Amino acid sequence: MKRHKSITILWLALLGLAGCTSLSRMSQVALDHSLPIGPPEDHPTQVAFSINASPTLNGNPNSAPTYAEQESALPPSPYAISLTAQDPQALVEKVGSLFDYLQQQYPQALSEQSQSGSLAFAADDDSTLGSYDDPAVVLTLPSATEVTAEPIATPIAIKILQLRDDSLLRNSVYQLLDEDPAKVLRSTYIRDDDYVLAPGQFKFIPFEPIHADTRFIAVIGDYREQNDATWGQVLRITPRGRQVVLSVLLNDTQIVLKEED
Repeated sequence: MKRHKSITILWLALLGLAGCTSLSRMSQVALDHSLPIGPPEDHPTQVAFSINASPTLNGNPNSAPTYAEQESALPPSPYAISLTAQDPQALVEKVGSLFDYLQQQYPQALSEQSQSGSLAFAADDDSTLGSYDDPAVVLTLPSATEVTAEPIATPIAIKILQLRDDSLLRNSVYQLLDEDPAKVLRSTYIRDDDYVLAPGQFKFIPFEPIHADTRFIAVIGDYREQNDATWGQVLRITPRGRQVVLSVLLNDTQIVLKEED
């Protein structure tokens, strides 16, 4: 009799423990509806994304050109003057101000040079009327020699797609996919999410359950030079019972999609 009583008490204790565990789990689920119910193999696979963009991504070939420094047309001299202006009127005003300053500082030297210069030109000048060229004065415009600047990196737009099958994606054109992926991929399409990343940016997209029919994850990117870039990658995924972090590398000319260890 005592033996049967002990067994009964043991069974009641086990049932009570199981009941407490179930109630505890139920209370957790009630507080957090995102918690899955049931064993792991019955849960939809959860996927997170770790995205890294290259700092030199999508270089813009139309970057503004830079100009080479203009070389002086006069031989080296211990005394030199350089005047620049936005328009001819401003340049004339600067020349006038400089002349006034020199006349105040060195009136005698300017007077002697002016007289000797006038005599020299009068004696030697056989040019035609209306020619005022002075070999000692060089007037030039800014140099037009362009130096190609380094391409400026620009942001890239990407789409992350969930698919039933990858065959239509692998035979598609990026422009059409970007405009209307559901129309291009037809019955293989499930959903897509859009993101824009700046050059050098890192972005982590938290875990989220995939759709029950999802069998493939794909990433496509809007590269500036589509013909020279691997603009899309696709990866098969187990639909249930896993928690996966997918690494997305947005390199200069290709997308790399792989599962992290």
